[in-house]
Amino acid sequence: MPTEILLTNDDGIDAVGIRALADALSRDYDVTVVAPATNQSGVGGARSWWETTVDYTETDRGYAVEGTPADCVAVADVALGLDPDVVVSGCNHGPNIGAHILGQSGTVGAAMEASFLGTPAIAVSLYDRGNLPVPPTLDNGDFAVAGEVVADLLDRIDGGKLPFGADVLNVNVPAADDEAADDPTYRLTEPARGFDVIEFRPGEEGPDEENVAEGWEFGERRGEMGMELRDRFWREFLRGDVADDPGSDRRAAVEGEVSVSPLSSSRAIAGEEAGDLIEPARGAETGAD
Repeated sequence: MPTEILLTNDDGIDAVGIRALADALSRDYDVTVVAPATNQSGVGGARSWWETTVDYTETDRGYAVEGTPADCVAVADVALGLDPDVVVSGCNHGPNIGAHILGQSGTVGAAMEASFLGTPAIAVSLYDRGNLPVPPTLDNGDFAVAGEVVADLLDRIDGGKLPFGADVLNVNVPAADDEAADDPTYRLTEPARGFDVIEFRPGEEGPDEENVAEGWEFGERRGEMGMELRDRFWREFLRGDVADDPGSDRRAAVEGEVSVSPLSSSRAIAGEEAGDLIEPARGAETGAD
């Protein structure tokens, strides 16, 4: 059973979600917080590398890093000399769902960085069905289910290995006031693969009314010039009307379930064929002088 937890996020060290997880996990684990000094949402697994120096400061809430979520994991390893049993990234203020979104998520990016460095990791995010697209969460209580779910998953770690053969677990949980939160169903899922980019230019009308989620003005234009690229997948997800099968993370979240997606850090699919020679697609051309 793990005892040492490194806690990070992409919303920043002062975010309510990370404070809620720190409070919940500190009851049973030795938790060290190493998180971005400012909001780093949407940076994926970006690292600063040689482009800039990375500074950090010890505060009463943990170590605040002037860098990305992935930087935070690296700082914990090489600068602070921490050797956690598990890295927990979150709880993100909003869902991280779908294969395309996971590539952009700083929450997942930090978890992947941990896996690359040899530490199992859990990324956890909040999906508040009652407050879309981004819930106006204000206090720790809204993240109560997240703390319970992470503790449950930590209990499933055996011999330093995450359950389900995962390098990283990407988890999306309902808000505490969701009607399904009292006894949530856990669903093993895969990131939904649906994705479509929509192009808008100045002077064009916005999407049809039926595509608009309540409280979210998809038709609102943000500038006078240039082109906007919008994600149709995300719009459909916020509407809560998805055709995914029960194995998708998007479907599980819409139905108020805890979505648990086991991820591989290598992203490889060669399997047992790895190492095989690849024959040329065209036969070698030969000729005589």
